[in-house]
Amino acid sequence: MKKRFGLSVAALLTIGILSACGNGNDAATGTGDSNDKTITVMASGVSDGNQGVFLKSFKEIVEKENPGYTVETTLLPDDQYYTALKSKLSTGQAPDIFLVQPKKASASSVEEMAKAGYIADLTDLENWDTIIDQGKADMSYEGNPYAVSSSVGVLGTWYNKDLFKENGIEIPTNWQEFLDACQTLKDAGVTPIVMGDKDSYMIQFGMYQVAANQVYPKNDAFDDQLYTGETKLSDDEWVNTITMYKELYDKGYVTTNSLGLGQAQAQQLFVDGEAAMIFDGDFSYTALEGSPFDLGFMALPANTEGETYISAATGAGFAISAESEHLEDIKAIFNEMMDGSSELYDAWIKTATSFTTVKGVELSNEVFQDIVPAFEAGRSFYWSNQAWPSGTETEMQSKFSEMIGTGKISPEDVAEAMQKKFEELK
Repeated sequence: MKKRFGLSVAALLTIGILSACGNGNDAATGTGDSNDKTITVMASGVSDGNQGVFLKSFKEIVEKENPGYTVETTLLPDDQYYTALKSKLSTGQAPDIFLVQPKKASASSVEEMAKAGYIADLTDLENWDTIIDQGKADMSYEGNPYAVSSSVGVLGTWYNKDLFKENGIEIPTNWQEFLDACQTLKDAGVTPIVMGDKDSYMIQFGMYQVAANQVYPKNDAFDDQLYTGETKLSDDEWVNTITMYKELYDKGYVTTNSLGLGQAQAQQLFVDGEAAMIFDGDFSYTALEGSPFDLGFMALPANTEGETYISAATGAGFAISAESEHLEDIKAIFNEMMDGSSELYDAWIKTATSFTTVKGVELSNEVFQDIVPAFEAGRSFYWSNQAWPSGTETEMQSKFSEMIGTGKISPEDVAEAMQKKFEELK
């Protein structure tokens, strides 16, 4: 399992994910009756987010270039999408195209969907080789491609450059410097970090950044070895990771009511200047770009020594239902989506907020410039949950919430619970 992005930025950047547009030829429009051809597409997100905007373009382009086709799109909030998808799959009503997670990232991961026979093998995609190796590996099962993703998602620390400047803070380069910066802000009456831990998945946004510096640089095969028993989530590496992240809460650097705030509320407080930082992803750029201050994005410097590592991973991508009546037509559409020149390609590439999975595309948003050196140097590790059985991360979130909410359990207890859940699920 490849852990690092040892690619140049130019090779890291480019396109990424979903469905498609035909070019009007027979392959794209089908060879049967041209009437009443309906392609259904299902994704998670919001209407003004990357997926929502893309789905609108996808529908317009496919219907324009493929007379006789109708595209029906369904966009659901993240917390509803996977429940709805599970229901549709179990009743034999799967959409033609739907969103899946990379690796083992959830019950709807590419590996789980492929093993269950829900998604089609895409080995014959002509433009598959336009994707970087990491993007290929994360969307494959047993060496065969099953989904296409546009983006390399990056977890990071969004920060208010104006507040940093006002308080004489330079971008910290290690954990102690980061703690010092937080204390400086706190002493000045500024909340250092706001988090929306009521949406417990946000706990991953900080935790995996710490893990990228404390677990994997020492042993990039750590997760592989979980399955052989050579390592455990209760080992010192993860106990230390949990302890470091807890320190931010213990010292009052994170909003005391984080368990009562959702992600959207936390983001708004950050935008309103009520806190100097928020741990989130590049995928939240659209929610934060309207900030009335100079917006920055950096890696959480959870390194106690040496250079900071980035937490980055292939983003969710789209697969084709194995039962789709339009399988070959949609494959042709996927090929055009990755062709590097079509109208659909232009729409698709915009779904990647920072880095993309297609070769040769330059960084499109300067706000992410500070993390480029880490990619160029290969200092990057995937999100931890992508290598765990789905549900392990949920246990981590639950126990961490209990720890910071009640103070009755320790980092060792959290780590032991994670290992126990891993053993149950693996």
